[in-house]
Amino acid sequence: YNLFKLKKIGFKKLHGYEISKNAIGLAKIHNKKIQSDINFDVLDITEKLPNFTGKIIFTVGCLEQLKHSMNKVVQNIIDSNPKLVINFEVDYDNASFLTRKYFDVADFQNNLVQEINKNKNIEIISIDKLDVDISPLNTISAIIWKPIT
Repeated sequence: YNLFKLKKIGFKKLHGYEISKNAIGLAKIHNKKIQSDINFDVLDITEKLPNFTGKIIFTVGCLEQLKHSMNKVVQNIIDSNPKLVINFEVDYDNASFLTRKYFDVADFQNNLVQEINKNKNIEIISIDKLDVDISPLNTISAIIWKPIT
């Protein structure tokens, strides 16, 4: 959805990745139907990532589900050498009590901001709570950072 919106407002050379083969299949079907040139492929961010030098990586609501792989995923992103990283994810420490309890029970991540804060190879640009949420229990923030080279 986000990539199709970015394409519509003029972004070019867009690539979408997802761990689900089914989701990628559906994206490719829709892409063909609307005659778009977005590239889609399956990718597991817990594994080594392609070289993203000069690219912008953004995630939406996926890193929150990688609690037990968070440090590895952050390092994989750093190693891929992007220009900028934008995570639309829950900022656990600044989320509401109910959101934190929901994440605790679901065993979701509660440390993305903590993980990037403690990494000396990252410069945090901003962390801003968004006015629009995915759901009442999924209050997201725009967490913007970049690797320090």
